[in-house]
Amino acid sequence: MKINLKDCPTSAQAVTKICYNESTRNLQFQIECKDLNDFKECVNIIKAYNEFDCKLVNKYLDKFANFRRYFNENNPNNDSDVLKYCIGREGSVVMYIKYFAMMGNKIRENGEITEFTQALFEKNMKAFAKQSKADECDFGDDGCHKYCRLWWD
Repeated sequence: MKINLKDCPTSAQAVTKICYNESTRNLQFQIECKDLNDFKECVNIIKAYNEFDCKLVNKYLDKFANFRRYFNENNPNNDSDVLKYCIGREGSVVMYIKYFAMMGNKIRENGEITEFTQALFEKNMKAFAKQSKADECDFGDDGCHKYCRLWWD
């Protein structure tokens, strides 16, 4: 069996392609993506699965899960992702979207600097779940990160 990984420049994309391939499928895996763009490419690899639709999911990731970090005026890390993204499978498609909760997170939104809060995270993840037709949307805390688990049956 051959799986062409030529168009998979990241480990997350390669693992997603292997684990969602019918002959090599893995029903229980999770891998962290490099950033939101990598995450969206993994979503594209999955394409569709029951109610999961890659175009719909990626549209709403851009709208509800695209927070840009702000440190200070000249920091080269400004505009990096606040959130971390994991793609996987728990029988069906699963995503974990999380952020490091041990320190404050400032974001730049519409030219303004504001604090990224748990309330904002939960509000956006609930809206994302509804619009992307996720069957489950749960929140948790692993001691370092606050996370949202989204699952499509």
